[in-house]
Amino acid sequence: MDALKLKNAVKIIPRAFCRVRFSFSKPGGEQYFLTVTVIVKNEELYIREWLEYHRLAGISHVFLYDNGSTDRTMEYVRPFEADGFVTATHFPGRGMQAAAYNDALKRFGKDCRYMAFIDTDEFLFAVEPGKKVPEVVGGLMEAYPKASGLAVNWAMFGSSGLEKRPESGGVLGNFIYRAKAGRPGTDCIKTIVKPGAVWRYNHPHYPEYMLGGYSVDERGQRVNGWKNPAPDPEKLRVNHYFTKSREEWIMRRKLGKADQKDENNVRTMEEFVRHDNNDLLDESMRPWAALIEKASAGVFRDAGADPHMEDNLEHTADRT
Repeated sequence: MDALKLKNAVKIIPRAFCRVRFSFSKPGGEQYFLTVTVIVKNEELYIREWLEYHRLAGISHVFLYDNGSTDRTMEYVRPFEADGFVTATHFPGRGMQAAAYNDALKRFGKDCRYMAFIDTDEFLFAVEPGKKVPEVVGGLMEAYPKASGLAVNWAMFGSSGLEKRPESGGVLGNFIYRAKAGRPGTDCIKTIVKPGAVWRYNHPHYPEYMLGGYSVDERGQRVNGWKNPAPDPEKLRVNHYFTKSREEWIMRRKLGKADQKDENNVRTMEEFVRHDNNDLLDESMRPWAALIEKASAGVFRDAGADPHMEDNLEHTADRT
């Protein structure tokens, strides 16, 4: 064996040993049943709705990484942090999404039975009426006990024909049309994992498991990578409000991408057109929107913060 091959082997062996050693790890701890890890930047328009929804949907805790917000995002996060629902970490820099996920796994994984990794335009949703997200996740993981994680397909919500940001209400009550299965994005997944079975995150949609680890979808089919062509989910999905209105998409382009270090790698209008598919009327989130409105008003009144957002999109964009 020449010197170069020996050097490469020395690098690989410890990594392989690490993956083998933990490949049959048990699920994480029992302090939290199901948590969400998210990285945010300048999300003041909708962060309150996103947090309140996931609290009402049964999520145990949120590990929130603030990627250097310059708006009022953290002002609206603090009440959730104060009551113990959120652990917030200041995490600036470009392309920090994978680093945030790996930090959460390392620091908090031992306390979590299951961890989901999603964005602030994504909402974990139990499709069956009357069920909450942890109940569905627990049932699926029990049904497929050898799996290390659960691949959850996107339901892609379009602009619902809105050119401007709605004057009132949040995402859930205003964007009520989505793409049918087979349209762009519907084959994409996000992952809920047993933290002890994950080696690391390099891609925002799926982890690298320890040797022997793998994901399944709700039908028990193995999923390798970020893509899973499948029918409309019947049990669990990620409602993805990717486009919102055309106006909001244009403002979003200025934020860049959380998983990209290149500041010139921005969203294009071609992406908006490709993903703005409004095939199916889906009002399943409207009851949640009404609950959130009531819950959010109480939380922010008690916290002494203004329960109404007055900032417009130009105001947000100027500070990004």
